[in-house]
Amino acid sequence: MENYSLQLKKQVEQIDKMIQEADSRIQSNTGAGNKKICVTNRKNGYQYYEIDKDGNRTYISKNNIAMVKSIAQHDYDLAVLKTLIDTRHRIMRFLKKYDIDSIENVYNNLCEGRKALVNPIIQTDKDYVQEWKKTYSRYKNSYPMVKTYQTELGEQVRSKSEKILADIFLKHKIPYIYEPQVVLKDGKTLYPDFALLNLRTRRTIFWEHFGLVSNGEYATKAFYKLREYEENGLVVGDNLLYSLESEAQPFNQKKIEEKIRQYLM
Repeated sequence: MENYSLQLKKQVEQIDKMIQEADSRIQSNTGAGNKKICVTNRKNGYQYYEIDKDGNRTYISKNNIAMVKSIAQHDYDLAVLKTLIDTRHRIMRFLKKYDIDSIENVYNNLCEGRKALVNPIIQTDKDYVQEWKKTYSRYKNSYPMVKTYQTELGEQVRSKSEKILADIFLKHKIPYIYEPQVVLKDGKTLYPDFALLNLRTRRTIFWEHFGLVSNGEYATKAFYKLREYEENGLVVGDNLLYSLESEAQPFNQKKIEEKIRQYLM
């Protein structure tokens, strides 16, 4: 199951920034003081009244609308600050006890003899990867391999960059399939360089590497290929990633690993 603790921690960071902003607004809003207002509906708009400590109302003219805005803003900022602090407290309290992995660990912590007798409610990563790999046909690309490079898993790939990519995926324990057969919505068959599995979300993401973008004809074909993917529901930055290199811009392993951490881990 997907672990949402990282997303919740990021949300806490966002809330912390909003708490700072709300507090800063309150401190800088010197025009509100301890004044209170009430609002009534009128046919042509609203009327505003200042409320004293005894509950008596005094009409505020349009000439003092700046004061009304200041008081209303102050009231809002106080209310939202309270809600932000309360929400942050609830999330942090939840995170202290949140352990989604404990569900899978009920099975993982069994001895091998018991595992052989049990059908887990959540499919293990190992079993899921095996089933995932069966969903894609391999070695169907008829385009000839002029030169091959062997990956650490012993597979043959078409380029040195593809070998580096495959070995990086292996290093980060990202399940991959080289040149899977993918039938698009329009019926056309393509062979992206890799199908990758995000084990955390159990989503498939395809990866294309374009190694000759300085070549005009190659770059044009790459553009049309990306557009064809997009027209068939494969969107860059969602379920499609790509990497580029040229004579002027060589293979950048650091950028590759940044993408892996962002989208695949």
